[in-house]
Amino acid sequence: MKNFSIIISAVFILATSSLQAQIHISSGAVVFIDAGAVVTAQGDVYSAEDILGTGKLLLAGSGNQNVDLTNHSLQNLELNNTAGATLTGSARVSNNLLFTNGIITAGDNNLRLGNVATATGMGTSKFVATTGTGQVIKEITSNQTGFEIPLGAGSLYRPAFLTTSGTYINANAGFKVLATNPNKPPSISDYITTHWPVTRTGITGTVTIEGNYQEADISGTESFLRGYMFNTPDWSSTGEAHNAVTNRVSAPLTAASGELTGMDKFNLVKTKAFLQGAYISAGIMADNLRSGTNLIPLADPYRVAPYNSSFTHSNNPISETASLITFGNQLLTGNNIVDWVFLELRNNNASPGNGILETRSALIQRDGDIVDVDGVSPVTFNRINDGNYTLAIRHRNHLGISTDPATFTNLITEKSSTTALVDFSVATDAQIFGTSAAYAISGDGRNMLWGGNANFNTNTRFSGLSNDRDYILITSLGNNPASSLNSVYHPADINLNRNVRYSGLSNDRDFLLISTLGNNPATSRTQALPN
Repeated sequence: MKNFSIIISAVFILATSSLQAQIHISSGAVVFIDAGAVVTAQGDVYSAEDILGTGKLLLAGSGNQNVDLTNHSLQNLELNNTAGATLTGSARVSNNLLFTNGIITAGDNNLRLGNVATATGMGTSKFVATTGTGQVIKEITSNQTGFEIPLGAGSLYRPAFLTTSGTYINANAGFKVLATNPNKPPSISDYITTHWPVTRTGITGTVTIEGNYQEADISGTESFLRGYMFNTPDWSSTGEAHNAVTNRVSAPLTAASGELTGMDKFNLVKTKAFLQGAYISAGIMADNLRSGTNLIPLADPYRVAPYNSSFTHSNNPISETASLITFGNQLLTGNNIVDWVFLELRNNNASPGNGILETRSALIQRDGDIVDVDGVSPVTFNRINDGNYTLAIRHRNHLGISTDPATFTNLITEKSSTTALVDFSVATDAQIFGTSAAYAISGDGRNMLWGGNANFNTNTRFSGLSNDRDYILITSLGNNPASSLNSVYHPADINLNRNVRYSGLSNDRDFLLISTLGNNPATSRTQALPN
């Protein structure tokens, strides 16, 4: 390409011409490309004015071409350059955008398509890449039916399709396509690694967005995918459609902006509980296991020995894993992590609670909130339809607790803002499965999971068969009362202070006998879960 510019102030182009240089149309210039005429530019293009006429500007350089129309218009634009073009300023195409070869990179600039404009020729390696803040914006004056927005990423074509019905005043819809949505719930099992951020302006009526993903975008099982639209802070699948044959998902855009993607039909659980072994007072637990040097495993402990002998996952094949930062000091100390817990979502129809539909390992904070592996989000249950369910919470050295199917309803929804909090700590006896013996009560009146279950079975005992005292003294400490295990993540550490001790200060024997069993060695506590 020759290293010079053609500066145009006034010209009428009546026939096809080729300009092997940079085109610079200055402010105040009048440029008219007549019908049937084609101006071929092999260098960069700049225009401070609209390019008039029904002819076409063809980008056909041998290297990437910069295009800056300073938000001005031209009727027809064709890209036939395998090196592509980059928008260095916004542009508007009034009639037709034709892709023959190459990708237009929008960057931080918008490419507008006029109300009657079409896009043609797009496909693999022939589309608009929206890598920055720029959008492809479609102007709208009448109803649209499946208007194709030519988007892609990498070399793969991932278009969006626009359908509208209503009235329009200065109306438009703006589109981008990006990789995996950062707002995706952290433990979704089936999703696409593509999403389409969308905006709508001046439209009174319905707007539906459809996205066309590629096979390479599928993570998990495609048949479980549903269309989801995100509008802070909620995901919604209401009105969604999906087609695994055509690789498309869709959902209505009801707000001014949203983000379309595909995920499995999930629901969220917000719940709160306290572990007796860690409870201090005033709705706060100790977080000794992560204080200083973190002892809490980053990966789900319930999938490995010794706990996997008593905890069995159902419909949850992907092991939960948290990052080390999740176990660090949080801005609000009540959000510091105490330990992992084990959740069971159970049926709520015939023989309520007897069938375990899905399990999840999650994290419990100092203030009792149970959160997903990111340490903040509600817990995701995958491939679960809307409805009422029984929820059980279990822990590796505490006895489990469960909602009573007859009294708790609407436990889960896919929308974070409308998911009700299931707060075991203040639930009434009627709302918790079993009798009042199914849970402990703290000195300040909060319900707790019974502690002391060192051998992680279904009861807590100081004497008799399979008692927890023997597990602490004999199994864990080699029958030496003076021995101890320090700085450990261990089932016999029933007061969760990172040590296993049978004697001395803050020992586990006293916690078992006094705190859990009321200083009566003949007493026992039995887990109450629907079975």
